[in-house]
Amino acid sequence: MNRQMPPSSSHARRQAYRPIVAGAGLLISLGILTGCLFPGSASRLPPTPPPVAAEPEPASPEPPVDPAPAPAKPAPEPPPQPVPAPEPKPLPTVPEGEPSQFIVHGDRSCKMLTLTYDAGSGADGAAAVLDVLKKHGITTTFFLTGKWVERYPDLAKRIADEGHEIGNHSYSHPDFTKIPDEEVLQQLKDAEEAIQKATGKNPRPLFREPYGAFNEHERALVRQGGYSYSIYWDVDTLDWQFPGVDLLVSRIMKAQGGSVVLMHMNVVDTATASDQAIPQLLAKGYQLVPVSQMLQCTGE
Repeated sequence: MNRQMPPSSSHARRQAYRPIVAGAGLLISLGILTGCLFPGSASRLPPTPPPVAAEPEPASPEPPVDPAPAPAKPAPEPPPQPVPAPEPKPLPTVPEGEPSQFIVHGDRSCKMLTLTYDAGSGADGAAAVLDVLKKHGITTTFFLTGKWVERYPDLAKRIADEGHEIGNHSYSHPDFTKIPDEEVLQQLKDAEEAIQKATGKNPRPLFREPYGAFNEHERALVRQGGYSYSIYWDVDTLDWQFPGVDLLVSRIMKAQGGSVVLMHMNVVDTATASDQAIPQLLAKGYQLVPVSQMLQCTGE
């Protein structure tokens, strides 16, 4: 007779888990089947949005900074100005019976020179020359003929009123070496009277020979007529030949200590050349003064 044994406990547990295992297998099979039937279904899930970077906090506005001021340009140096010289004493008088003292230039060691202007025939540049001298604060020496003064009394008076020195240049500009003695003396006298009438100034003791023509006898007559100094020159600009401003300036700039520069009032370019040369002479340390002042200067 067959006798059934009661199931063991382990066997009983296996029997109890069997439905659970079968269910799990079913679920797995269903998952596989779903993936096969609906491929990519997982990709249809909404994508995870990327993290949004937080916007930076707006910086608090800084107060505007004024740009650094540009460095100030150095002020241009003022042009050299004339140095006032002491008022000259009257020139000594040459003894009677001796010829006038012939002057070509002054003391070379002296830092003074003189720009002289002759007035004989015309006055085309006269007002312009005076304007230039006034602009630069220069006083100098003018040699005037009596006829010029009578023809241009207002210009003659302006020369005197603006502090310039006046010398006698004869009455009608003849060559003193070629006329009689009496005429020489009359020329000196007539010019002196015309100058005094127009300007109130006596041109003594300075005389300049017309054409620069002189000899010892002529100079003795000049001294007899009351003039102790015959003023020649060492720098001749030849401006009456109208060479142009540039050449005139270069000639003026040949002046040195004690120089006497010759120019004329009837040349317009002479004013322009003087205007250009004066600052250059001042920059070299020269004082531009009247003849009588320059003659009293020494290098001491």
